Amino acid sequence: MGNGIHTATNVSNVLSCLENNGKTFVGRYFAVVHTWKALTRTEAQNISAANIYIVSIWEDIDGEDPSYFSYANGKSDGKHAFDYAANLLEQTANTPVYFAVDCDATNKQSILDYFNGVRDGYLQYLHDRHEFGLPEIYYKIGVYGSYDVLTWCKDQGIATYFFQAYAPGWSGGRNANPWAGYHLRQIASNQSLCGINVDLDVSTGAAGGWKY
Repeated sequence: MGNGIHTATNVSNVLSCLENNGKTFVGRYFAVVHTWKALTRTEAQNISAANIYIVSIWEDIDGEDPSYFSYANGKSDGKHAFDYAANLLEQTANTPVYFAVDCDATNKQSILDYFNGVRDGYLQYLHDRHEFGLPEIYYKIGVYGSYDVLTWCKDQGIATYFFQAYAPGWSGGRNANPWAGYHLRQIASNQSLCGINVDLDVSTGAAGGWKY
């Protein structure tokens, strides 16, 4: 997918500018509490109509707080995120939602507990669709985070898509280096582009973007 951005801002009004700047994907947030930053179906349709891919990111409440990451919060986030993908957006099947660990996490066990919860929340989402007679739309679990977080999650085996955050000092400085096997990598933060605040990203081409 090449070069792209992720942002908390609705991009519907700047899609031509993004395209002219060579952006082939846009990362946008799923949220049910902080709805001001949430991707809507209308915006997703606009992005798709511009022939730009969408990258789905779940970060609703406290992704910047290391104490947030627990099994219970992971299960809640997993259930809400995949409900959002399927029910609100009709996101393309077999594409990922990236769950954000937007901090320099040092407690490996809490991160692994959180993603155990995300997996179980995903399974609950599938169970509920089956119970209501709805088709079981399958998705993938992704992780956005530091070098160490990506390593822990890869070893755990639950996440299968990996988005490396930009913060060179994280993971004891290891995060300054590209994490081997990343699908997406953030290369700058808090940039102004097309009149909005964005983070700049690159992809390996198989980053799990989707469009209608």
